[in-house]
Amino acid sequence: MKKFKILLLLLIVSVAGFYSCSDNDPVESEIVTSKSIALRTTLNEIKKANNINDRNANVTQDQFLCFQFVYPITLSYNDGTVITVATYQGLLDILTAETETLFIVGIAFPFQVQQEGAITTIDNEAEFYALIEDCGFSPINDDVLQFSCLQIVFPISVVNDNGVTIEVNTQAELESLLINGALVDIVFPISVTQNNEVIVVNDLYELFELYDECDGNTTSCICTADYNPVCVQTPNGVVEYSNMCLAECDGYTQNDLVPCAPVCNITNVTATPGTCNANGTYPLTIDFDYANTTSNEFYVYNSAGVLVGSYPLSSLPVTIPNYQTVAAPADYFVVRIGTNFDCNATQQWTTPNCNPTSDNFGTLLGTCFNIAFPVQIQFQGALVTANSNGDILQYYFPAQSNIPAFVYPLTVTFNTATGPITVIVASQAAFEAAINNNCN
Repeated sequence: MKKFKILLLLLIVSVAGFYSCSDNDPVESEIVTSKSIALRTTLNEIKKANNINDRNANVTQDQFLCFQFVYPITLSYNDGTVITVATYQGLLDILTAETETLFIVGIAFPFQVQQEGAITTIDNEAEFYALIEDCGFSPINDDVLQFSCLQIVFPISVVNDNGVTIEVNTQAELESLLINGALVDIVFPISVTQNNEVIVVNDLYELFELYDECDGNTTSCICTADYNPVCVQTPNGVVEYSNMCLAECDGYTQNDLVPCAPVCNITNVTATPGTCNANGTYPLTIDFDYANTTSNEFYVYNSAGVLVGSYPLSSLPVTIPNYQTVAAPADYFVVRIGTNFDCNATQQWTTPNCNPTSDNFGTLLGTCFNIAFPVQIQFQGALVTANSNGDILQYYFPAQSNIPAFVYPLTVTFNTATGPITVIVASQAAFEAAINNNCN
């Protein structure tokens, strides 16, 4: 395996300083950059398109990209250094000089991109992430699921799109977070195993480098993102490539192709809720048809991406006796057969009203519990700040939801019979469960 090479930090600092000065655009202290997985993904695509991997980038190949930045753009290094980049060639030079100790991690929003002659403004990470997905780029979230080359050593911690740090103990739990398309940031360092060797990965840059090696992207191959799968026989079993170009990048020819295994699929998924239980949950019966699988079990993940449980396929239909109620008119789950990430399906159903308390959020706020201020609430596409109970109640609409659309986590103190209890709730479902447990 290629060993990571450590270059002199002094050299990179001098390069970063050169671009800040050469652009003649001093960085003001009020410029704020945001750490961006979408940016690191885009830079990785640029490096692959221009054959940048500890090599010279003498030929600029931005025509291979789905979009181009409108310059200047403001970027930041992992050590906090902020630079302004005025040209595409300047960006290539910066990427060529990156090392595992100093590399680009952030970008200042908003910025503009040019795509098929049109100029588009990208205001935040969600819009940037949607752009790279439309372009068929390979985000690190997708790479994490390629377990054939290397395996993550669990447990690890990740940060979800609400900013909450979650401990992930198994591959199945990690997949459940990614199935729903959540933006997940990995807390480094982590360890991975490859060819029975344990490797410590200190940051996103190193992880991208490892996955590039897995994909054969350290070569100068440039392939389209079309999906026309082919399979080859390797010493470690049959490997599927998205198209023939990617197989050829790894040195395979038409003579190496073998038939691909039949594709696992799930059809006719049904979800049937039952009568509410006394504790506010309800039974949910799941059934579906399946084909082309060697696994004997399936997994169920709720709409929050949390693993509900695993069940034998032979037991279908399966009834989950105590499914958690959500404060929404409809809910959904994801079912996945075995460890095959591609063999999954979703199903939505109308949720029963299983709130066991006669009081509602409005009457319990300030009596049964108090919320630590300030808090933020999502309202008509914007975030508003509430500094009092009265502020909160302006955005409480019981006909639409049991609880206002808070931005979590929240610190809540419950006035129980044994005295005050302060808890941190990470989601609406957790808040409702805490109310049910402490306000009866």
